[in-house]
Amino acid sequence: MSRPLNEKCWACSLLTPAEARKLHDAACGGDGCWVGDSCHSKRSYYRKGRQRPIQRRPMIDEVVVSVPEIPYVVLHTYLDKPRQPNDAVVIHAICAEFWLGNAPKAMTRPEHTFGYPPRLVKEYALQLLEALYLKYGHGRRTGFERFAREEQHSIAQCPVRPCSYHAAHLNPYQFSPSR
Repeated sequence: MSRPLNEKCWACSLLTPAEARKLHDAACGGDGCWVGDSCHSKRSYYRKGRQRPIQRRPMIDEVVVSVPEIPYVVLHTYLDKPRQPNDAVVIHAICAEFWLGNAPKAMTRPEHTFGYPPRLVKEYALQLLEALYLKYGHGRRTGFERFAREEQHSIAQCPVRPCSYHAAHLNPYQFSPSR
């Protein structure tokens, strides 16, 4: 059976060596329990020693089972504030990303939708899904019947330029190069 945990030594192991000496070394005005090399060893044990038996245990064989590469589509929306499923928040821009297994394979071009009513945004999202199906579906509808998830991004991250939110096109101090 192993020794019981010494709470004082464990608490000391969490301190830096200088703090520990100041608190426990009699020469530095501490309580006098500091015992040179013995304390260094105990502090090391309490910091690292509890994991050592786990590290010494022989590693068990790891069996890797490959998962079939399932296609799925992620919808990216750019919003002014986070939205809940049935909110009528205005979606600033939208695009879709096609994944095959754990790797992204294609992405539609992001487009502004901030002037669209919710019905048209939904129709456009379905068009994105259909376009990715026609290009990458190969006749299999699995993975293209709906979006696997929706990633919401801040309107500040809108990738479409020019963008009314960023308004770089309104900067009067931006001059074109001289001829």
